[in-house]
Amino acid sequence: MQKPITTYLEENLSLSLVRLCKVFRQQGEVWYQEIGLHAGQELVIFRLLEEDGLSQSQLAARLGVEIGTVAKTVQRMEKEGLLIRRQDTEDARISRVYLTEKGRHLGEPALHIWKDLDACLVQGMSQAEQLLFRRLLVQAASNFSRSSFSPTDEHP
Repeated sequence: MQKPITTYLEENLSLSLVRLCKVFRQQGEVWYQEIGLHAGQELVIFRLLEEDGLSQSQLAARLGVEIGTVAKTVQRMEKEGLLIRRQDTEDARISRVYLTEKGRHLGEPALHIWKDLDACLVQGMSQAEQLLFRRLLVQAASNFSRSSFSPTDEHP
């Protein structure tokens, strides 16, 4: 006899990962709101602190997200005075994204929150466990990027 679906889900790694991602994002959202950011905007700030003046397509590629996601985020951050868009001097079709002083000043507090989230994530883990956890997360992500697994394959 097959296990009930809810029992299977409770024993499944995927549900644990979904729950972890949810609480991680929720906590990040709470802490980032305290400095006037929405979760995800910190990544734009971090990238532009290192490479100010990227095009939106370059920014999307660097962040590993869709161009539409970046367009919405950039528009919102521009309204909030965190960045500005300027037309490229050589190609008028390209819009470049630059941090404002306000956006630049949020880099340090955003990084502090990022480090706090990371510390919360690994609280109670030894250094060896943290390294193993990181390795396993990288491996799991890699499995999806190079996998030939299809939904019709048999599962254990």
